[in-house]
Amino acid sequence: MLHYWESEDIYFDGDQYFRRMLSDIAEAKELITLEVYIFNYDQLGKEIAQALVDAHQRGVKVQIIVDGVGSYNFFDHLNGLFRSAGIMTKIFHPLPFYHPFYGKLLFKKKIHAFFARIWRLNQRNHRKIITIDHKIMFLGSFNITSEHTSYHQHKWKDVGVRVTGSNVKLGILYFKKIWQLRDFFRYRKLVKPPRLKESKKAPLRLNHSLLMRRFYYKDLQQRLKLAKDKVWLVTPYFIPTRSLILALGRAASRGVDVRILISSKTDVRAFQSLQYFYYPYLISHGVKIFQYKETILHAKIFIIDEWVTVGSSNLNHRSLLHDLEVDLSIQASDNKQLIIEDFLRSTPPEYQFTQEHLKQRSLFDKLLSRVYFIFKYWF
Repeated sequence: MLHYWESEDIYFDGDQYFRRMLSDIAEAKELITLEVYIFNYDQLGKEIAQALVDAHQRGVKVQIIVDGVGSYNFFDHLNGLFRSAGIMTKIFHPLPFYHPFYGKLLFKKKIHAFFARIWRLNQRNHRKIITIDHKIMFLGSFNITSEHTSYHQHKWKDVGVRVTGSNVKLGILYFKKIWQLRDFFRYRKLVKPPRLKESKKAPLRLNHSLLMRRFYYKDLQQRLKLAKDKVWLVTPYFIPTRSLILALGRAASRGVDVRILISSKTDVRAFQSLQYFYYPYLISHGVKIFQYKETILHAKIFIIDEWVTVGSSNLNHRSLLHDLEVDLSIQASDNKQLIIEDFLRSTPPEYQFTQEHLKQRSLFDKLLSRVYFIFKYWF
């Protein structure tokens, strides 16, 4: 039974996810907000971009935020397309020297902009959240890039969710906080934000402040500590903090079924070597580690007893300490069951990583993982 949303739909297939999104965009009448880490100028990106331009031309207000690292080439193609159509865009924490107006700044302002961007370089906007007409919201692990769809030869494994209802406005509210503070305060008059105690319990989990980021970190630690039945994690970039590694080991030692699904293939080579650093301790304490081998695993799912979340957060330092993320606690019991069934299908016995696999690692790979470990704070 749903209390927070009017409806909640799970998508494990990128084609179905984006097909539904494009259908909703085509029917939009008032407002579309898009906040995404990667917006590529590929087949899917062009399709989404054209749908947004079409919506704007029929009178829908369209606002777009992309990340300065994830979408570093956004201004080469897409920004010009949107601006020529009259759609406003914003880049979150641009890279130093990378901005269309950087060359027009005075020297002092260039220096100021450069050091300001260096200071903010380690904080990224990793969210993938699209809202339509104040009542529809898409979120999950899907960026706007063809790798998640049949446009790509081996589409990545992801998960997304579509929810509807009045609480979608809370997602828009915190989009506005990044977009423009003036818009944020105007929208806050229409949408009364929940009190801190209420927002901590809400299914929509936005780490929009240092306080909320700290709360979600402590909340995860507490859930691991109190877990009784299972801790099943899907996390393609597995670089957790020391306290979480210890919590996982302790949970397994007291009889909790702890399983971690990690991608065997990856788009970031450093993660593959660095993840191995944690395997000996975890496996020796009874944690079962599985490596998904069919394609690149990009989904982010936490299952701790009856608590199930999907979203953009990885179990790494970036998501836990630095980046803006959005996750959703799944409310519908049938959707929880679908996620559990998908996890079980994705973790056959032949995917399990064992002590024997550790012995087969080369000396070079062992040394490389130790070198990467020194810089884990940036991963």
